[in-house]
Parts: sequence; C-alpha cells; structure tokens
Amino acid sequence: MEEQRSMTQKLLDLMQETGYPLVQHNGQRKFGPPPNWVGPAPPKGCEVFIGKLPREIFEDELVPVFAKIGKIYEMRLMMDFSGSNRGYAFVTYTNKADASTAVKELNGYEIRPKRHIGVVKSVDNCRLFVGNIPKTKTKEEVLEELSKRVGGIVDLILYKNCYDKRLNRGFAFVEFTSHRAAAMARRALVPGCVKIWDQELMVDWAEPEPDVDDEQMQKVKVLYVRNFQIRTTPDTIQSVFESAIKNQVERVKKIYDYAFIHFFKREHAELAMKKLQNAEIDGSNIEIRWAKPVVREIYRIQKLNRGNAKFNNCFNLSQTLLMYRQQMENNTHIASPKEDEGIGSATAGESPCGSPSDSPNYSYAPKDQYPLAPAKLESMCKRYMWVPPVYNFQKYSDPIHSELWVGKVELPHVGLPLISPPRRFGPLATRPCLSMQQAQIEAAETALQVIKMLKASHIQQSMPPQPPVAPVYPPIMSPMQTLTNLPYDYMNPPPTLFQPGPVPLPMPIWRNA
Repeated sequence: MEEQRSMTQKLLDLMQETGYPLVQHNGQRKFGPPPNWVGPAPPKGCEVFIGKLPREIFEDELVPVFAKIGKIYEMRLMMDFSGSNRGYAFVTYTNKADASTAVKELNGYEIRPKRHIGVVKSVDNCRLFVGNIPKTKTKEEVLEELSKRVGGIVDLILYKNCYDKRLNRGFAFVEFTSHRAAAMARRALVPGCVKIWDQELMVDWAEPEPDVDDEQMQKVKVLYVRNFQIRTTPDTIQSVFESAIKNQVERVKKIYDYAFIHFFKREHAELAMKKLQNAEIDGSNIEIRWAKPVVREIYRIQKLNRGNAKFNNCFNLSQTLLMYRQQMENNTHIASPKEDEGIGSATAGESPCGSPSDSPNYSYAPKDQYPLAPAKLESMCKRYMWVPPVYNFQKYSDPIHSELWVGKVELPHVGLPLISPPRRFGPLATRPCLSMQQAQIEAAETALQVIKMLKASHIQQSMPPQPPVAPVYPPIMSPMQTLTNLPYDYMNPPPTLFQPGPVPLPMPIWRNA
C-alpha cells in the first residue's frame, strides 16, 4: 500500500512539473499531449515503440529518459489489471527527426542494471486491403460505395488488370486518416455483415510500407514505375527514360507491369520523374514513385506478422528488436543500387500484377513464397501468360443453420507449355467450407492439383520414344565352330571315304505276332 502511494505521488509530481495530463483508459495510460499544443497531432512517422520494459517501471522514469531526445507529444504505457505495465509503450514526438534520433540513441539503453530496452520506429498502419471487388468497377464507384459505410477515407488505390486495362484486379487499398479510423472500418466491413454489389468483401490489414528516414530517401536513385503494358519490354522503357534525361540509365528491372529503374545519379532520377510522370508508353499512362530501400530480414518478419500495426503481436519481439539494432548499427538499410530486387508488399499474394501489393520497395532478397494457394495459382497463370482464374462462391445453411461456403474455380485458358491447343478447365468445386476464404484456398488447391497432373502428363509425353528391346535368351547348346569354305580343285579331287557301289537296303523291323 505504501509503495502504491509513493508511486501515485511520483506521478502527481510529474504532472505538476510538466503540465501534461495523465489519463488511464482501455488498458493504457496516456501521458500528454502538451498543455500548450495547438493544431493537429504530429504526422505519421513520429512515434516509436519501446519494448522489453521492466514490469515495475512507469512514467516517472521513462519520461525523463525520452524527453532528453526532444519534445514528447504523447506517451502511452500499456497496463494490465494488476497495476504493472505490460512490458511495452509508445512515445510520440512532435517531429520525425526526434523519433529517428530516439531509435538511434536509445535502442539498447540500460534503463535498469542489466535491463536493456529496445526502441524501434512504430508502424502506424492506416491502410486496409479490400478484396473480392467486382473487376468491372471503377475507382470512383468503389470509393462511393465504401464511403457510404465507413468514414475517414483519404484515398483509394485500385490497380488495373495487367492484361485488360478496362478491368481492375479485384482488390483495392484504402487509406484512412488514422490507425483508429482504419481499425473501425475493418470492424464495420467484417465479412458476413456488409455486402457490396451482392458480394461479401474480404477485408484485412494491408502490409504497412516501411518507414525510411528523409535523409536516406534523399540518397535513393531508383524509381518505381507501374502501369506498363505486359508487352512493353525493358529495352523500350530504357530507351524512353534515356531520351528524357539525355543520359544513360544504369539498368531496368521489369516485373509484370511494373519496373524498378536504376540511375547513375540522383539528378537523373529527379529529371525523369518530372518529365515522364503520367507519360504514355505503348498506350498506357505510367505512374512514377520513389522506390524505398528496405531491410530484407525485418521485411520478412513483417510479412509473417502482417496486420500488426504496432508490433505488439509480434511472434518474436526480441528477434525483431535485435535485427533493428544490428541493421541500424551496420547501416545495411542503405541498399546498393546494383543488387536490389523488386519486392512487392503482399497481403495475399506476391506481386502488384495480380495480388495485393502496393509498396515500391526494393531489397537484395528474392520474394518469400506466400503459403496461400490462390497466390501461387495466380502467379503460375501470369508466368505462363494464361488467363487468370475465375472464382465463384455460394453460401448454404446446414440443418443447424450454420453458414457453409462452396467455392468453384475455373481456368478459362490453359495452354502452353502444358497443353496445346489451349482449353478451359472447370468449374472445379470444393467441399462445404466454414468461410469464403477457406473455400477460395481449397478451390485454388484443387486447380493446382489439376495443373500438377497436366504437368506430369506433359513430361511423360515429351519424352522421346525408346526403341523396343529384343528379349535375350540364354543359349541351350554351345556355339559351333565357324567353318571356312576352301576352294575346290576339280582337276585333283580329294579322296572319298566311300567307294561307289550298290546302296544297301535298310534292315527290316520285326514285330511279335
């Protein structure tokens, strides 16, 4: 009891000294904002995450440490019912520079003897992935329908189909004013509650874009360009960009309908963006953004833990913090322009061409294989230039009124290299599933099995025919010696063994009467 009173007095003294309010609500205690603060809250990128906190440490010790870096807008300490903290907190500074400095100087700080804390940039996710959108709808139509049901929408990104620019790809990214607004929208658009155009939407957190310091972004010499035609070649892209900047381009890495373009100088990239933004290449208007360097190991962990906006559900927080510390110390987040590869940030797929991907990021590592069958099927269709699969879902009710889903997938155009001429497969139906997502996964797995059988048949047919092998029998008799024909001398014939004379008759065979 005495210890609790002492802690209460310390917090009251902190409030009186700083003038900041301290309020506990919904399992967290908020310290801030400043009493003289005017205007909106600090922008995205000003918040840091603090992990590995001792459970008995509170604001009276944390605020002085983090206030040395810069002015604190707000500190949120996560609390449990026992009155101790939950081991992590969030600190929001008034500007991005202070947040970056806090990561560099306080990550690994010894807050108590032999107790080191971890400090990383907080990923404030304000973006949702919305799938199962009719492919004939435009951006304006989708935005209008979503705005009727949720608020706080800032922007909507709807990609066009790689093969038919009149269609979209069946998914969109929706940007909200804040993480809270996105979370409320995700709750409101939960599958089964809302239908748009008689279809239930698939809603989840989008992969958050990596937060890169402005200082590092000023050094980037790589452009991320999307909305190319599939038929547009890297040579064509390089020619257009070199003509625009009157200089050589280092290299072009084209993947489906987007590309990473590497320049020798930053000024060349800036000039290319200025001249070619929304330019038309092969009948399609391109969009240009700066590519973002990412740390591939941290990016891999973020992909495994997609949907986590604050890293508070990370499967191995200490591993993540350790990686951040190592990468910051080694400066390996500065990507080399000669080795980077395009990486799409995915929620249910692999690439911006046909899966939920929106981040113009580049790194050294190849893409991680996403475990869902729909992504693998989509990627395979694009690899062989087949028409994308078409899904159809039907909802049923069982005798106890539980919802069951049956999915069907159709492969409209499967051709070379497996079969020729191309043909249609499907619809392939699944068993009753508990959700539409499960039905889609099983439908895709069924289609992959069909493709696997086609592949096996193709391999067998493509093998060259082997000549029949004659059976080998073991000899019954030993082989006879080879006889050599000698020339016959008619003038001196060799002596014969038999003299000429009457031919003897055979002896009769007698039988008993």
